[in-house]
Amino acid sequence: MSRLLLLFSLFILGTACAFSQGTVKGNVLDKRVDEALQFVNVAVSRQGDTKTLKGGITDERGAFRVSGLENGSYTLTLSFMGYKTLKRNFTISDEKKMVSYGRLYMSEDTRMLNEVTVTGQRSSMKLEVDRKSFDVSQQIINVGGAAADVLENIPSVEVDNDGNISLRGNTSVEVWINGKSSGLTTDNRAEILQQLPAESIERIEVIDNPSAKFSAEGSAGIINIVLKKDRKAGYYGSLQAGGNTNGGANTSGNINYNSSLFDAYLNIGYRHRVHKGNTSSYQESFANNQYQYYNSDSEHRGNNLFSRAGITWHATKKDDFSLSGMMMKGGHNDGYSYPYHYGAIGSATDSHIMTRHNTGDSDMRMLYGEFNYRHNFTDTHFIDFVADYHSWNMDNDQLYQDSTEYIDMPDRGREYSYQHRPMYMRNKRWEVKIDYENPITENIKLQAGYQGNFSHENSPQESYVDDTWEGTNSTEDKEYFNRFIYDMDLHALYATTTLNFGKFGIMAGLRGEYWKVNTESYTWEQEHDATKREPAFKKDYFQLFPSVFMSYQLTETQQLQLNYTRRLRRPWGGQLNSFRNTRDASIVSYGNPELTPEYSHSFSLNYLKTWTEHSLMLSAYYRPTTDVIQRINYQGATDGIMYQTNMNVARSLSTGLEMVLKNKLFRILDLTTTANAYYYKLNGFSYDIDGQTVTGEGNSNFTWNARMQASIILPYDISIQATGRYRSRQVITQGYRKANYGLDLGLRKSFFSKALTLSVNCRDVFNSRKWETFTSNETFSRHQINKRHSRNVNFTLTYNFGNMRAKRPKMNHDENNMQDSQINYNGDEQ
Repeated sequence: MSRLLLLFSLFILGTACAFSQGTVKGNVLDKRVDEALQFVNVAVSRQGDTKTLKGGITDERGAFRVSGLENGSYTLTLSFMGYKTLKRNFTISDEKKMVSYGRLYMSEDTRMLNEVTVTGQRSSMKLEVDRKSFDVSQQIINVGGAAADVLENIPSVEVDNDGNISLRGNTSVEVWINGKSSGLTTDNRAEILQQLPAESIERIEVIDNPSAKFSAEGSAGIINIVLKKDRKAGYYGSLQAGGNTNGGANTSGNINYNSSLFDAYLNIGYRHRVHKGNTSSYQESFANNQYQYYNSDSEHRGNNLFSRAGITWHATKKDDFSLSGMMMKGGHNDGYSYPYHYGAIGSATDSHIMTRHNTGDSDMRMLYGEFNYRHNFTDTHFIDFVADYHSWNMDNDQLYQDSTEYIDMPDRGREYSYQHRPMYMRNKRWEVKIDYENPITENIKLQAGYQGNFSHENSPQESYVDDTWEGTNSTEDKEYFNRFIYDMDLHALYATTTLNFGKFGIMAGLRGEYWKVNTESYTWEQEHDATKREPAFKKDYFQLFPSVFMSYQLTETQQLQLNYTRRLRRPWGGQLNSFRNTRDASIVSYGNPELTPEYSHSFSLNYLKTWTEHSLMLSAYYRPTTDVIQRINYQGATDGIMYQTNMNVARSLSTGLEMVLKNKLFRILDLTTTANAYYYKLNGFSYDIDGQTVTGEGNSNFTWNARMQASIILPYDISIQATGRYRSRQVITQGYRKANYGLDLGLRKSFFSKALTLSVNCRDVFNSRKWETFTSNETFSRHQINKRHSRNVNFTLTYNFGNMRAKRPKMNHDENNMQDSQINYNGDEQ
């Protein structure tokens, strides 16, 4: 009994001591954009003394909390690379144990050098709890480009020659706009990202391990493109025009208006694109002892009009209504000739040459509309409702004219083939999303929500053929006709809970997703006679996706994070279409309606260390995946033709270490260095297809890539940027891809107090960016080289007008008399 009384007394004494200690807390924001600043160094010292007593780092909402302060006078010091140090004096007493700074604004650092003004630049990257955020609004090398060009310069992100996006070597990645899919799908995002102007993008967020709040799609994570939406008082805008050495040109304009009642913006831009590239291929078929190769230059031209608009009505201090949308209209035309050489392996001369002349025209139309309502119970307690609609149409005409010369049989003469292949893609998508967030107590927060996605695709394609060059007597090729219909409905519910225990924070969440898929693929006979149609392929799924995020504050400048999520990759429409496409004369490709999703368990361990002018983040990740979807090549058992399809083949493992190092040197130089070294292993597999067993040996590889960006601020409003990157040899299914490297340079000069800006950049200075792959098995070998872009120098002139003053915060409070801010560890953003 006495022991129990002693323990109770010690507990009461400890509790009384805890409550007798003081606390200082607040929220830190970027003054220019009114956004939270994460990982700001927070230090508390006695007034008149520089020794730090206690400290910490701001969380994902820019919030901090320092407890355990005795009565006395203190100085609060906030420091962050690229920003001016901010200090505040405060006092803890018996009457005032809690000091709350609701909003503390930090300004970008502006320094003097040799009595000439040198303007600092916003930090190009933020290291956040569950993501890395790259500010691309100041990236000179992106001026005049498109979203695909911006992504090519983001660490650990790759864009191949077909516009496919990968993250850390994995193509299973979601690409969003403003925190939502915004209608982007695997079918259309390559085209949209080629047309979305780089000038409209504020930042790129790479979310390696999304929490249960986000869609489970994308085993490698999510890439979120955040578009500009400046918030300054009054009206302001800019006009821009530019051109490049390849013959491309662009022009755009934007205007913004913000007041206490309304925020509105309008952007419109026109782009004329010219891309010059090269592709070559050499393959050998061992079954018939034949080779095939081609080498050809290509040129792609396109024109598009892009526009964005939005308006927000601040109906009350707690209610906002928003309408916004995007529109894109344009097209492109391609023209090139591929000379396909054929012959016996080892022969000094070709047996025959088929020259394929390909011309293509496409017309694209995209429309996206969104309604948003947000009610704020308090600054951190809210409910958010979003409903949006997306439509994507593309009419694509391809004309193939083949001329074949038989060298080994000259008497046979030339043979001609004409193929006209129109395709009409029609995609529609609706989304409804509700998010609720409530900080129940100072150390407990609840998030919950619902998401519904409903998509429909109807894509017919036709073919008209003739045995002449001109196609004057062409007839419909019924064997090529195909109508593909793809529907997917998805419903998801999620809930997450965040708990804080001093230096330790944990967020646990669970997401449940139910979705059903319906696919139909019609031949010409089935299109015209419904009785011949086979039943639609239907399948439904239900899966749970847990997530756990843990954080521990080692010291005031060091933080450790351990995260786990379950992710998946669903097969997209084109991968499910069984229609056989003969567009490439060297290989026949088709989809597989039996494909099932692949599932991944994603673990990551992060360590963050910050200094006044430097920061370091180390991330170790481990991701095993089952039912891996892989592209498989094989040779037909009876016809000897090369085929390509997708299969759920085996298990894989990706594990690696990523480093992000930021340095500010000599007051004018910012360096951002990233390196990613990872190990990939794909287990061996065997698959029965076309009456034969196709096998693939298990393979593994250690791969690494590195990127460094140097930004230099010089007197007279001159900025210089250089970005270099290197990617080592990488294993792929049935082969590998060779190493490659590249360098981009940019220069910007402002005139007339920044009213006029000239930007000059050169992409791929050494003309070295290309994809070179080798694939093989026991029946074939293939060596391919693809180069999508050639070296290009771009010139852009920008004129800024209107009131460029920063907008005042919507709510103004006295620093020491504000509503208490909540500090919660949280693994997601919105």
